[in-house]
Amino acid sequence: MSGPTAQQIDLFRAVEDVHELTGAIVVLLTDADGVAIAVAGDEDDLPPSLRDLLGGKQLAAAGSVRALLEPINDDLADTPVNYSILAVGSAHVLTIAFDAEANFEVVQTVGREASQMIADLLTSAPN
Repeated sequence: MSGPTAQQIDLFRAVEDVHELTGAIVVLLTDADGVAIAVAGDEDDLPPSLRDLLGGKQLAAAGSVRALLEPINDDLADTPVNYSILAVGSAHVLTIAFDAEANFEVVQTVGREASQMIADLLTSAPN
């Protein structure tokens, strides 16, 4: 059995870096179908209603993060956790779950930069 590819290792490192830099509870990278590609923290800390929506196809079909989350707004209103959800390229989603201890501006800045870097990693040929 072979180990992870260089691309997989780079994706895990990128997600771990986002987790560390933002002080997030969990950072999750999913593919078009919502399958976890890389995670830092405990994926089970995401509400199931949110987790079910986190795929590139769902985001593309909704047209925006706001429209994607609209059906579950009531579920999320009762939680002290905030979510930054970013499209990564055309088929992946980066989700950062963070609480009041995290700096919102840092989460947004790191998230935007990471989504671009991860998109670049995903478009490079796997090693």
